[in-house]
Amino acid sequence: MSPFSSSNSSHLTSGTTHRGVPSRCWCGNEITMFTSKTDENPYRRFYRCVQGVKDKKEKHMFRWVDDALLEEIRMIENKHKQLLEDVNVLRKMVVDNVEVQNKLMQEMKQQMNKEMNEIIQQELTDTKESLEKSNMKTVCILVVVAASILWLCGNVV
Repeated sequence: MSPFSSSNSSHLTSGTTHRGVPSRCWCGNEITMFTSKTDENPYRRFYRCVQGVKDKKEKHMFRWVDDALLEEIRMIENKHKQLLEDVNVLRKMVVDNVEVQNKLMQEMKQQMNKEMNEIIQQELTDTKESLEKSNMKTVCILVVVAASILWLCGNVV
């Protein structure tokens, strides 16, 4: 393997840059990891397109491994931060939703209690009226029975 020159950036001739650990070059070839044998960067690992190793005139993907991994870590940290923010937003939404649901449940409970009290009151009123009618009949029957007994007693004596 021939020595490679050092570079601190990714190169893509298509005009796009790759962030983090690369997987393919702009030409479509897979990326391979190599080790630098230059005096400037001895034993420093880098990603390189296989075609770029063969054809040094075109600017195929080149990326130092340590730079790519640091950028990958930063991207993951940013994503983690965004996910934490999203979780906090969702947590607040859930708490707010639970509060609204609790308020609605309280209102429904109060409405049900009011309706139940009205139904119970109506049933008690109906039962009272029915009982009063029943008691009135009983009193009337008792009066008739008492009058009959008195009449019988008066006829017998």
